[in-house]
Amino acid sequence: MSYLSYSKIRPFLIGILAIGVACNLYFYREDVKMEKVVPQSFVVVEQYCRASKGSSSINIKYNGDQYSVRMANGECLKYPVGAEIKLVYNDTHDYFYKQDGLAKVSFRLFLFSFLLLLSVVPWNRLLKKKLK
Repeated sequence: MSYLSYSKIRPFLIGILAIGVACNLYFYREDVKMEKVVPQSFVVVEQYCRASKGSSSINIKYNGDQYSVRMANGECLKYPVGAEIKLVYNDTHDYFYKQDGLAKVSFRLFLFSFLLLLSVVPWNRLLKKKLK
């Protein structure tokens, strides 16, 4: 059985990472806008905190609809049912954003950009020149 070599999947990897950078850049710009908006208080109606690694969330009600807000388990435990949480509503994309100083989206943008840079560099050519 023949395995795909890195040189064969490299264009696809670069394309996927480029799409990842573009998406993360878009959401970074959206979150920059959301960081400038004054948050509103909402009451937690349900809480789904997981003890293991994974996505935890809380649910809030807004305009008669129930929305889920994903967050880390440690943070989820801070908001039991009935607690208030400050959030910003993004009416363009219909979701709630918890202001965090752009920590999550900045990390994701950095990670995808770094991986894209690593995949674009022609390592085979550089290493062959160094070995000669």
